[in-house]
Amino acid sequence: MTANFSIPQQPQMHFGWGIRHAFKSQLLQYNFQHLVVISSRFLTRPGQFSADLVDFCHKNDMRVSLFSVSGEPSPELVDEIVASCGTQNQAVLGIGGGSVLDTAKAVAGLIPSRRSVMDFLEGVGKGEVFNESTLPFIALPTTAGTGSETTKNAVLSKLGHYKKSFRSDKLLAKAIWLDPEFLVSCPKDVLFNTGMDAFTQLLESYTTLKANPFTDALAWQGMQLFKDAFENIETGTLEQQQVAYGNLMLAASFSGTTLANAGLGAVHGLAGPIGAFFEAPHGAVCANLLAPISALNIQTLQTQDSHSAQNTLTKYAQISQLLTPDSLKQSIETQLKSLIEQLDSLSNRYVPQKLQDFGLSADNLEPVISSCRAGSMLGNPVTLSDQQLRSAITHSL
Repeated sequence: MTANFSIPQQPQMHFGWGIRHAFKSQLLQYNFQHLVVISSRFLTRPGQFSADLVDFCHKNDMRVSLFSVSGEPSPELVDEIVASCGTQNQAVLGIGGGSVLDTAKAVAGLIPSRRSVMDFLEGVGKGEVFNESTLPFIALPTTAGTGSETTKNAVLSKLGHYKKSFRSDKLLAKAIWLDPEFLVSCPKDVLFNTGMDAFTQLLESYTTLKANPFTDALAWQGMQLFKDAFENIETGTLEQQQVAYGNLMLAASFSGTTLANAGLGAVHGLAGPIGAFFEAPHGAVCANLLAPISALNIQTLQTQDSHSAQNTLTKYAQISQLLTPDSLKQSIETQLKSLIEQLDSLSNRYVPQKLQDFGLSADNLEPVISSCRAGSMLGNPVTLSDQQLRSAITHSL
């Protein structure tokens, strides 16, 4: 029998090549008079989209407070922006990658009450339940990775200390505008790093303990969209490249919805504290850990006789069939082995950096291991020991 589940109201989604240009006319229909725009620094340069959008707002008598964000956001940054914004603001626009969108999402949640995000930040704040009024948050993602535009949490960090979430259904975006054309100017290393994050989120939410039919359908569709996208971007025709960029953008947004409603697993359970203690790109960490963690999950599941374990092994086999259609007629054991080989191949081909490149070594992993048991780790299909987790990291050094 299917377990009970619930899905909160989803953001209104707009998707299409070049659709960001139609956003300007839609902005007039929203009838906002006072806006906060949070953007990546690059897009605020003259001639770039955020700068043009601000000019458009001014010409149409809209007041705009513009903030640029670079690097992962901290609680201090969020509180500083909130303190700089008057209560007359009516909406917050986020234009950029995951860090920009997380910042904008948190700011939209806090402007009306002017509370500190530390009152609500999981694990390190006061632990209060967020039940405040919020401003509408509208997201225009420019990368395809975290899926922050469809999640209900804003990830904030303090390097050397923590990486935690400010989370509430009330933080979900009012609308998202997905324009794959943004991805054309994205550096390939960033595109592949963020894309591997999205794929990891899809795979983990498909195999998590908390998966349900709704998230399974979206995760499966997202993985289908992801398949061959990188290769087509590298070597495909112009039409194939445009389709691939669109597929990546959709896959990332789907991954945000699936992680928000089904959770993740041990890859993200480790990626969070690794990001807290080391300056390591999140997507690169996920790419490096995906194969060894999946191998450990499969090995542990194979020792269990429960229906749940067999169901999850079947899901891993299905992913193998998706990535390697030739394995369809092979035994499930061969399919599972092939899956790990395919995940290793994806990581090595598209994310050449190893974890040691970001300062990790066999001797400095204790802070990561000692702080990884909350959050995403709780959704992993099996409980992995500290020794197993340490082995997964050292495999990726």
